[in-house]
Amino acid sequence: MNILPNLLFFILVMPLSLLYADEEEKALDLVYQKLNSIEQEIAVLRSLIEENSYLIERYQELQQQRYIDLDQRLLDALSKDIENQHNPISLEQSENEDDEFLVEEISLYQNALELFNSARYAEALEAFREQIISFPEGRYSADAYFWSGELYLAQQRMQDARENYFVVVEKFPSHSRASDSLYKLGLISRNLGQENDAVSYFLKILEDFPESGVSQLAEKALEITFPESN
Repeated sequence: MNILPNLLFFILVMPLSLLYADEEEKALDLVYQKLNSIEQEIAVLRSLIEENSYLIERYQELQQQRYIDLDQRLLDALSKDIENQHNPISLEQSENEDDEFLVEEISLYQNALELFNSARYAEALEAFREQIISFPEGRYSADAYFWSGELYLAQQRMQDARENYFVVVEKFPSHSRASDSLYKLGLISRNLGQENDAVSYFLKILEDFPESGVSQLAEKALEITFPESN
């Protein structure tokens, strides 16, 4: 006598159970699809970040080599001009004190660049420091600070690098190294977790040096790392 009610209950409940199971399966499938979509987006973003990081590093390498080549050409041209001005008197015999100082400064800077280009970095750093001490207001003082910053940065001596880049920015704001120094200050701040400072440096590049090549790097840095700043 109790079989019929139980059978009716089973008949009524089973479709509901199947319905709930089907809905649960659909929900799980939807979650799975969303997870797949998120993973694909993350993969795309990671690829873009890696690509941009490579392009930035490559740009910096080319920019650094371009600076070295340009400095070397300028030094060669300046040396020839001084020689022509004093012919047939040699540079060592020059009676012009200003020219003598300039020749000495050029010689120091040229030697430091050659050491840098030869990967003799410890000696190069020492040469750049010697130039800064000997000619604190010299023609190549900003360059010496900049290259010192590069050498410290390569050694992960962030604070020393920051101090040298900061001198370029504060003491020589119109110098050709100023925009690059701002960018390096931004990178250092970002690496140290000082995001607000990093954003400020990158934005200053866009404001003060909008037409410079490094402004594109600043934009990339803001887009990738600090999208909320745009």
